[in-house]
Amino acid sequence: MEILDLLEEFESIIEGSGRIPMTGKVVIHEEVLYNYLDKFRAYLPQSVRDAEYILREKERLLAEAVREGEGIIESAKVKSQRITGESEIVKQAIAQGERIIDQAKLEAKSLISGAYGYSEEVMSNLQNEMESALKVIRSGREAIRTNLPPVTVRELQDKKSNLNDA
Repeated sequence: MEILDLLEEFESIIEGSGRIPMTGKVVIHEEVLYNYLDKFRAYLPQSVRDAEYILREKERLLAEAVREGEGIIESAKVKSQRITGESEIVKQAIAQGERIIDQAKLEAKSLISGAYGYSEEVMSNLQNEMESALKVIRSGREAIRTNLPPVTVRELQDKKSNLNDA
């Protein structure tokens, strides 16, 4: 209850102080005012002082949290940019890989087409050779059937050469 006594004493100082006419203001000596302020502070309970400390500490922690949060955000932005850059590199690598595969497919088709053409040419030459051999065989069989003297392969090749020249 001492604080209440102190407040009543301060109130009586205010009521007993001189007034400035027509302003409603009171004149109190500065020393008296500071003296009462010090007494009021002395009577403040520890919980009020603790609350003030807690408020200051809260402000400090909030400021620190904001700084840390901004640092985390900046770090996340840097990581995001790096990952985005890596994603672009991966996309470019995939695109280049697809181009290489397409080129390889085209070259494979070209090689297959060339192989078929070469095979066709070889088969055509083989067929011509076989047809020539078959003519020789038929001629030999015909000669056997008609009891003609046999014709040698060399003679048939000469005949063929003469026909081709003509």
